Parts: sequence; structure tokens; C-alpha cells
Amino acid sequence: MKVFLDYTKDLHFKASARNFKDFEVDEPVSFHGTDLGPSAVEYLLIGIGGCLGTTFIYCLQKKNIELETFEVVVDGKVSHTGPKKRLRLENVDVDLKFTPKEASSDLEINRCMKEFTKYCVVTNSITNGLPINVNCKKI
Repeated sequence: MKVFLDYTKDLHFKASARNFKDFEVDEPVSFHGTDLGPSAVEYLLIGIGGCLGTTFIYCLQKKNIELETFEVVVDGKVSHTGPKKRLRLENVDVDLKFTPKEASSDLEINRCMKEFTKYCVVTNSITNGLPINVNCKKI
């Protein structure tokens, strides 16, 4: 699985993944960007919420449970930490709010609520200390 980022100017990139082209990655003006798209940290939060949301819904779908509504809210706390006061994502809170259709089984819903986080590749990778290898080459 690969994604590509092409630098445009300032702190702005155009990213591509699979057949999705030219989506924006930028920083807000307050972080010296041009605010042309979500920041990398915001995409990380989107990835966390998207993975947990799809994993939970997949569990429900396997049990033939339909939803009336479903919402995921991901709140990341970013602050300056450590002796050098570097900006870090310190904590992430995820709220999943849903309304099942009337005929849904509480027993099956509760099983999904208890088990689904085990299958989210994004959050499991982060919490288990994902190794990241960086190669930087001048060409």
C-alpha cells in the first residue's frame, strides 16, 4: 500500500492514494501554512476515526444489524511537550454515536461494541508502536 505526496509550495502538498488524486495536505495559517486542506495530524485523526468506524460497522453488517444514524467524532489534543517543547499529539478521544434500527439485537450490538477495536489496523498499529523507517536522499 503506497501513497504519494507532491510538494507544491509553502507547506502545501497534493496527495494521491490508489485512484484518488490531488487531495490537499496543508497546515493552517497559524502553523505557517496556506490552509488549502487538512493537516497531516488531521489526516491521522481521520484515519483513526475512519478505521474504528468502518471496523464497527463491518461487525454490525456481519450480524445483519442496520443503523439509522452513525457518527464518529475524533478529538486530538496537540500541545508543546518535553524539555524542548516540541509539538506533539498527546491524546486522542474517539466517540462513536449510533442509532440502530428497531429490530436490532442488543446482544449482538454489545458484542460488536466489546470486540471491534481489536480489528482496527490503524489504532492497533499506533498503540503497538508502529516502526517507521525514514530514508532521505538528495537527488
